[in-house]
Amino acid sequence: MFMLQPRSSWAQNRGDLLASGVEVIDDYHYSNAFSNNRNFRVFLPPSYRKDSEKRYPVIYFFHGWAQRYFGSMGSGYSDYDFGDDNDGDNIEKFVSENDVIIVKVDGLNQFKVEPINLSPYNVSLVSTFRQFPEYFKEFVGYIDAHYRTIPDRTHRGISGLSMGGFMTFWLSAKLPDWVSAAGNFCGSSEFSAGPLDFPVRYAHADMYDNFKAISMRMHNGNSDRLRFYHEDMNRYLMNAVPHYQFKQYEASHITCGMGDMFAFMMQAFKTPLPLPEKWDYIDIYPYFEVWDYKVETSRNRSGYTILENVDKEGFNLAVRNFLPDGELMPNVEVQVVTAPIYKVNTEYKVTDIDLRTKESRQYSVQSDASGRLKLTLNGSAHQIGIANSQDSPNLSMTSFKIENMDWAESGQVVELSMKVLNKGFSTSENIIAEISAISEGLDIVSAQGKINGLASLEEKQVNGIFKVRNNRKGYDIAKFQVDFTDDSGASWQEEFEILFKDQVDRITNFVIADGKEFTIVKEAVDSVSMVVGVGNGDGIANPGETIVLLVEEGGKYLRTDAYTTNKYINPGNVSIRIADPWQNYDHIGGSVKYTMPVLDSETPEGEEIPFYVEYWTPGPISGQHIIHKGIVNVQVKGEDKTAPQVQWVQVLNDDRIEARVYDGASVGEVMLTLSPNEEKSTLKHVNWDETPSSFSIELKDDGLGADVVKGDGVYSARISGQPTYFYDLSFELRDSSGSIGKHKAEETIFLKETRWR
Repeated sequence: MFMLQPRSSWAQNRGDLLASGVEVIDDYHYSNAFSNNRNFRVFLPPSYRKDSEKRYPVIYFFHGWAQRYFGSMGSGYSDYDFGDDNDGDNIEKFVSENDVIIVKVDGLNQFKVEPINLSPYNVSLVSTFRQFPEYFKEFVGYIDAHYRTIPDRTHRGISGLSMGGFMTFWLSAKLPDWVSAAGNFCGSSEFSAGPLDFPVRYAHADMYDNFKAISMRMHNGNSDRLRFYHEDMNRYLMNAVPHYQFKQYEASHITCGMGDMFAFMMQAFKTPLPLPEKWDYIDIYPYFEVWDYKVETSRNRSGYTILENVDKEGFNLAVRNFLPDGELMPNVEVQVVTAPIYKVNTEYKVTDIDLRTKESRQYSVQSDASGRLKLTLNGSAHQIGIANSQDSPNLSMTSFKIENMDWAESGQVVELSMKVLNKGFSTSENIIAEISAISEGLDIVSAQGKINGLASLEEKQVNGIFKVRNNRKGYDIAKFQVDFTDDSGASWQEEFEILFKDQVDRITNFVIADGKEFTIVKEAVDSVSMVVGVGNGDGIANPGETIVLLVEEGGKYLRTDAYTTNKYINPGNVSIRIADPWQNYDHIGGSVKYTMPVLDSETPEGEEIPFYVEYWTPGPISGQHIIHKGIVNVQVKGEDKTAPQVQWVQVLNDDRIEARVYDGASVGEVMLTLSPNEEKSTLKHVNWDETPSSFSIELKDDGLGADVVKGDGVYSARISGQPTYFYDLSFELRDSSGSIGKHKAEETIFLKETRWR
């Protein structure tokens, strides 16, 4: 091993020339995104100084936990730069034999006044506002400007180890228009990531459609303690991303098969995947740019903006609080500025169908001088059609339903019905719908259905039942394509996914938590006593209650992820899922999820609801978790005596208060009392004229005044004429059946005085 010379001794940005001919440079640049100097290490191939005209593809490498761009902080768990590192299978070795530049990124993401944080990149524990995706784009620009790179996405890849492996898949999903290849060594499958104030539990398995144009590969070791999480992730990616490659080595948590991985990426540079004609994309940030589209939302809570089937003729859009089927967020405003793919200064017709409310509108919009369209929507589920002066139909699938079972079961013939919408401006006649398989292991037993015709804005069910079978047990998802053709010769294509469940036995050792205290398992091996669920606590599922299905093992109770398609579960756009992180137990980053199903107050007496439940227990090997699965049947009895519940509350910049309120019945009244908090209002150098009085306001969900969207479960009011102060919040709530409840918010809010209202 050699020691690099300090930067001041280098001439003309030259570093150390190794015996292999590889030149290694440790350098820095100033980052506007991070507002400080950033370090990096560059490996240049032997030909770089010999041929001053030649340009090179670039692989950006992200190090792991407790490492920096120069190597490990202490005794390294994986050294892979040069010499004998990684048994000779290292960066120097590959660069010495291939015309490629490899750049090691520094993951340090903190200010100097803060204690050293061994977790890089601001993932796992989101602790700063400085976001690595924005820095990466800036860094790429710097490298392209200062080194002879081939400055396009098809010659740019990313790779990394452990937390750097997480970054590899995260950044490639976040920036598919910036990189074309991703090579992940032993990376975590899930971490917290995103904005400082509202990060999400981010899992690569949810983001499969972002990878359509990314050549992606993962390596792990057969003794890597993360391998069990990789197995979970692969049950999605191996089926939903046909070009995804995975290889396991006789190794632990290291850069196993580094030369193989980089060779894969070099081949991807030579033969990049084609760009999809229709693209899909999901992002966790309120603002993002992708494929030259710009999307801005007013969201200031955790969530995902989802774009599907994007092309010149339109797109689908939704904002949800989690994936794949979390609550829609209609109260969020969304602004979409398209790529410059339209005729300049030209009028286009737009169709907007809200699938949640079934409301539709058609309007005209003018493209700008660059050929972009600007559309304003909300966070509900939208189907958008775009057409020029020549009217034409535009067909799109809106939903499918499983007809012969409670959920899609692997190994069985699943019967599907499908609904189709015409979001165009003219009628489509004699439509044929045909499905085909994208994932492996699928049988299409019955592929076709028909629709006589669809007028503009009309939605119909396809005549005929589609029949499919998934023969690959142990895989949680399968991907299909549906093609629509009509008698004019026009055609449309879309992809869709079905979540499959393996055949499992019934679970009998369960209890229904509906507002009773239990000792429950927390963070794998810890426990806590707390009230679980919402209701009368009698252990019987009553209409209107919010329940948690608990499995009893050894006197302790485990919360479950309970899935059902029953129509009496989760009325009114509610869907509650909570993560229980195992970070402190296995130090990997995964979390077990549990759900809180809400029972409709109109659930018939004696209705038996089947749930497919999953829960985790630790395994005997480090990092192992055993996923238990089974069926639980819940019988609903009694009457709705449960009051509405407040899920969250927030104050917005325009002096509005919003509260998410849900109930098994319709909510009748939401009254909010704001009480001054004198203790929290004691601020140095700030004097208040006087302590204000408490006051009460009614929050409404009528779509009028301060409320953005009617019937979305978000109750709002605008406050004016009240003095600036800190206030505690307490609610009194009443539902349509007369049940009354109270709720005290945990947080204290700051209210600013508005003089002009």
